[in-house]
Amino acid sequence: MKQALLSVQGLKTEFDQAQASVKAVDGVSFDIAEGETFALVGESGCGKSVLALTVMRLLSNNAKITAGKVMYRGKDLLQIAEKEMRAVRGFRIAMIFQDPMTSLNPVMSVGEQIGEAVLLHKKLPASAVKQRVIELIKQVGIADAEERYASFPHQLSGGMMQRVMIAMALANEPDLLIADEPTTALDVTIQAQILELLKDLQRELGMSLWIISHDLGIVSDIADKVAVMYAGQLVEVATRDSFFNQAAHPYSQRLFAALPKMDKRDKALVTLPGSVPRLSQTFSGCRFAERCDYQQAACTSVAKVAWHSVADEHRARCLRLDEIIAKPINTPEFIKQKTPSTSSKALQVNNLKIHFAIKKGILKRTVGYVKAVDGVSFDLVSGGTTALVGESGCGKTTLGKGLLKLLPITSGEVYYQEKNLVDMPEQAFRAYREQFQIIFQDPFSSMNPRMLVIDILQEGLRALKPTLSNLEVEAQCAYLLQKVGLNADVLYRYPHEFSGGQRQRICIARALAVKPSIIVCDEPTSALDVSVQAQVLNLLQQLQQEQGLSYLFITHDLSVVSYLADSVAVMYLGRIVEYGSVEEVLNTPAHPYTKALINAVPRWDNSVQKTIIKLPDTMPSAANPPSGCHFHTRCAEAMPVCSTVEPKSINVSASHSVCCLLFDDPPVES
Repeated sequence: MKQALLSVQGLKTEFDQAQASVKAVDGVSFDIAEGETFALVGESGCGKSVLALTVMRLLSNNAKITAGKVMYRGKDLLQIAEKEMRAVRGFRIAMIFQDPMTSLNPVMSVGEQIGEAVLLHKKLPASAVKQRVIELIKQVGIADAEERYASFPHQLSGGMMQRVMIAMALANEPDLLIADEPTTALDVTIQAQILELLKDLQRELGMSLWIISHDLGIVSDIADKVAVMYAGQLVEVATRDSFFNQAAHPYSQRLFAALPKMDKRDKALVTLPGSVPRLSQTFSGCRFAERCDYQQAACTSVAKVAWHSVADEHRARCLRLDEIIAKPINTPEFIKQKTPSTSSKALQVNNLKIHFAIKKGILKRTVGYVKAVDGVSFDLVSGGTTALVGESGCGKTTLGKGLLKLLPITSGEVYYQEKNLVDMPEQAFRAYREQFQIIFQDPFSSMNPRMLVIDILQEGLRALKPTLSNLEVEAQCAYLLQKVGLNADVLYRYPHEFSGGQRQRICIARALAVKPSIIVCDEPTSALDVSVQAQVLNLLQQLQQEQGLSYLFITHDLSVVSYLADSVAVMYLGRIVEYGSVEEVLNTPAHPYTKALINAVPRWDNSVQKTIIKLPDTMPSAANPPSGCHFHTRCAEAMPVCSTVEPKSINVSASHSVCCLLFDDPPVES
């Protein structure tokens, strides 16, 4: 057995608040061995990030460590002076934070920021520092290291910024790297590259890695050991293989059951009732008992639930372990009805273009255009769901907003009820506006924090249905909340008083207020835990069946697509490169870009073999797209003709088309 590099023993962290002390970390113990990858999983609010910040001694002023030890190479980090801790923090133990955009200084160049990390622990001349920084930039896989040295954060893509954060963390070759949700904000292709990079660097440097994530696919891909955290405590610890073959704790089982997959399309997803309990309360017995299917009187009557062994190096904190292991969880009654293949078209989009002028000079002359959406065509079936997938910056959200005429359309046609909405003046379009609604990506920033829930819900009603009385409006708002699984007593609360899942439910209620027929869902589950995501997906399915809603579902999460969508449109640099039924596109992808997206998805199912198709990090600019096929600059299968000839849509089957010269018969010649 490997020697422990870091040993956390009985750690407790509290936050002082006016009402009661919040016990964010409550008696946590675990070891990380030399060269090992340790993964910590759990819902938001369970204490994962606070645990890492406690180990690094980076807590806020109202926090205090009340018990425990953090042993690093035989030394308790909680007992040493702050000056001595600084020699460990960032040098021997480094940390990558969740959001690279807020973690990097916007007014300092990338080279200066990495150089700061080098100089903090090593006194080197300026030339040696610059050389070391350029080496680090190359080491994390950023091309043109000398040029990127002088770049500022806003000039880099999300993937590049995360690589810069990794370079800063690796500046002094630490023994342990803590990565807090290092890929949450990244596209699936960039996420795959970052995970591959972390594994390569770990092998090269022999360092240990502690990764914090709620994505079980990532955990399966990278971890040696897995710990599940719930309400400030660890509830299960196991080797990776043992955990994924036989998750033992009811909470772990629920997390697996909540994952959307293709083979669950005809059922509702298993959900977790309620939410993580308040960590300010006094607990007795099992903290998961209120949400557990297997609860019995003893679960809450015992003072403390002890650890029980499942297998070698696999243990769980549960009283009924023997009965629960391998016992299937009941699936909810709701069954998804298949969308009829002969359904009518709710929306027809033909050659839609949305271009933004680039203006320069004192006179603001137009010198070019950003072709955000560049000739897109697809149909949205009544009562069906079309998923729009692709990397950030490909034009998905612009297309969604354009369909709702929230952005000006350059050219093209959008037919709804046989009327072209593009040519329709705003005054005439107002009569149709109630039929089109949108659910935004971030439920918190899309609601006014100073408005009560009732004001948020009634805004659309009063604008589009001014004849309703106050009593009718309030009754309608209460009904909407009930529809999305919330009680009417929350009408007079503010957005900050709700969890992420509850806020997204309020956003869905707002979208339903004026009884639309089409809803654009812009990444509505990307910020949610897997358990909350399951609740929102079930809700969207149920509402679709009851009200015949049509969804344009914008996402980069292909597991959600495989569960929810009927058809898929793959978008790249303003154009749709592949379109078809969800089964055809995901099971037999035709376009090289679609293949790269699908192969980049982390999977916890070992039975599925995959080869990651590495794409160059940066998508070309929509202001100056490549000639011919837009994807040819990143495509491993590109032919000379791809740089000169623009591919046309080719039918692979009756319901599956692709824009790729590889499918031309006979092949196109330049």
